[in-house]
Amino acid sequence: MKKQNNFFWKESQRKLGKFYYKMIKEFVKNIFFNLKKNKSTFSPVFIIGCGRSGTTILGNTLSQHPDVKYLNERRDLWHKAYPEFDIWNENTQNPKLYADKKDVISKKNNLLHHLFFREQVLGNSIILLEKLPINNFRLEFLNASFPDAKYIYLSRNGLEVSKSIEKRIEKQNWFGGKKYKLLKKYSSDNHILLKTKINSGKEKGMWEWKLSIEESNQFFRKENKDNFIHLSYQDFINSPSEKIKDILDFLKLDYTENWINKISENIKRKNPETKKTEDKILYLIGGDILNKTIDNSYTPY
Repeated sequence: MKKQNNFFWKESQRKLGKFYYKMIKEFVKNIFFNLKKNKSTFSPVFIIGCGRSGTTILGNTLSQHPDVKYLNERRDLWHKAYPEFDIWNENTQNPKLYADKKDVISKKNNLLHHLFFREQVLGNSIILLEKLPINNFRLEFLNASFPDAKYIYLSRNGLEVSKSIEKRIEKQNWFGGKKYKLLKKYSSDNHILLKTKINSGKEKGMWEWKLSIEESNQFFRKENKDNFIHLSYQDFINSPSEKIKDILDFLKLDYTENWINKISENIKRKNPETKKTEDKILYLIGGDILNKTIDNSYTPY
């Protein structure tokens, strides 16, 4: 009994210490932020693309620039301001997959801006670069919440994306929480009907890719062309130096040829390119936009 009480006492002390550590850490971060923020301008840039489209390698590459602070799927920041956006947690109340301008709430939005701007300022950066694939379904929200934001839009061959998602589904770490149910609800609410049933993991991957790219395509077709740059995964892999220069020019960030060559040297395709499949259902799900991504002719312009 004494050992058990000792265990619970130690556990309570550990949790208490962790709580105070977080509190002190936040306090210190806010002090430095308030001292430095007047010297900075909040400049958010969002990488947009369906999950498994190459957004991670693109974000990691751009993050090597000294003037970029990169937030790689920082769900903790998002959910601190908008807890309803946590669709991966079964306990989230009224979770939201899709969000638009009506979901922007002033108090929550101020907190989100504070958290993001603080990361940029404490990172001594000119640009705050953020990547979270679910934002494909929240572009109207981003546009209202961050009216001065820029976007880097990455698209990829749907056959390759669906194959990659299939592997994640097999590991049982893709459709966590309420994500799958919310994708079905989104499809139903938007009257998106398919000509076939979806059974396999690859077909589910294609279905998510189709929903995602249709949403981003619709957004960027009407967005001011000065606010975004589009590139395909194939072009990025085949000509990394050229595409990185295009992005940095778009963001008005300086670079040298040596630096570009250095960060580009390890960018290469890990798996063979996929141009066709025997599964005809994938073509039915993907539609015309799938064929355009396969032959690398897709563009939202």
